[in-house]
Amino acid sequence: MESLDAAPRGMWNRGFISLLLTQFFEAASDNVIKGTLSFAVAAGAPWESSFGTGGNGVVGLVFTAPFILLSAFGGRIADRHSKSRVTVVLKAVSLGVAAFTAVEFARGSAWGALAALAAFSTVSAFFGPVKYGMIAELVDARSIARANGIVNMATNVAVIVGMLVAGIVSARWKSGFAGGVPGGDSAWLPGAAMAVAVTLGFLTCLTLPRLRPQSPGLPVDLNPFSTYVQTIAQMARGPLLAVALAWTFFYFVAAVVLLVLPDYSSFLGVSDDRTSLLMAALAIAIGAGCVAAAYLDRPSRRAAFIAFGAGGLALGFAALGLAPPNFAVTIALLSASGLVAGFYIIPLQSMLQSLAPDGSRGRVLGTANGMSFVMGGAGSALFLVLRQLGMPSNRVFLVLAGACAAMAVVAARRARGQASSESTSP
Repeated sequence: MESLDAAPRGMWNRGFISLLLTQFFEAASDNVIKGTLSFAVAAGAPWESSFGTGGNGVVGLVFTAPFILLSAFGGRIADRHSKSRVTVVLKAVSLGVAAFTAVEFARGSAWGALAALAAFSTVSAFFGPVKYGMIAELVDARSIARANGIVNMATNVAVIVGMLVAGIVSARWKSGFAGGVPGGDSAWLPGAAMAVAVTLGFLTCLTLPRLRPQSPGLPVDLNPFSTYVQTIAQMARGPLLAVALAWTFFYFVAAVVLLVLPDYSSFLGVSDDRTSLLMAALAIAIGAGCVAAAYLDRPSRRAAFIAFGAGGLALGFAALGLAPPNFAVTIALLSASGLVAGFYIIPLQSMLQSLAPDGSRGRVLGTANGMSFVMGGAGSALFLVLRQLGMPSNRVFLVLAGACAAMAVVAARRARGQASSESTSP
């Protein structure tokens, strides 16, 4: 690694490109394992009985738990040490986790695969505050919004790749089941897909410049909750906490959507690889919306963008909840919802990074990341409860529509207040 001694530079520098590629393969590997496991426990799948009705809710909760417990602690590590060096260590650990994943899927252990998912999400929990904190160290302040848009676009393309691979791998893996366990070469397909993504992520992170620690004297504190308490108190002294809460709402919504869609194989009467196309369309649309919002971003527009995004999501989800089981209609509505989602998430993410102080940016973003997964866990729990109560998966979209409508009202009031303040200022 070369040292990056200067202040952040223009966006398309070697460090940012390295981070972009590393994040791409991180997101792809996460979605390969989470997607394959989701398809494996969905309605009519081999592991449906392992976790009961709504088993995707269990998968979602296990995935989110490490983020809730460890994100703020990961933020402390990110502030205390070089973010680029921490990234290399985490990517090396991922290689071992990928090997564990391969073995558990190959031997047909639902609980082993769930443990592998928890291990992967643990690594990702530490990487979250590192990658988002690194953006402000790799690019100049004027490029932060655009860098966020590009990273989000790349992440969503990675989600597409991961979910498409998961759909294909899952179909082959499930077809090889005999006597309750997978058989033949297809048994190792999940592990092989994971190995490719993780290895590429390790190689790309080696080209990151060596970044200086932002707070090398920060005391070691092994209690992850103390960091949350201290950082939330700091955030509450300004607008950061409100911004973080609005940002985390998106992950509540996203968690539920990603649990609903695997059940669309049954609802639409299509194969898993066809269902993965729905997820791909959603991810492409979110990425496109993120890039559009990033290039249109201005501080004065952010509140209005947030209201527009939340309102658009409310309309899209209401239509999905009432739509007939038609593949073309579903993919069109998901695409439209994804486009407006970018206008919700990018302004909030840029505000988080720009408002966070340099010396505590890792802890602020780690705490926000942890909060987002608390909301993701709440979304998983909501999905599980609604399914246990007998609500069809497609009708869950109506519940999300109501929540997004409420958020749109709050954001619209904020936008009107901001506009009024600007019109009366000298």
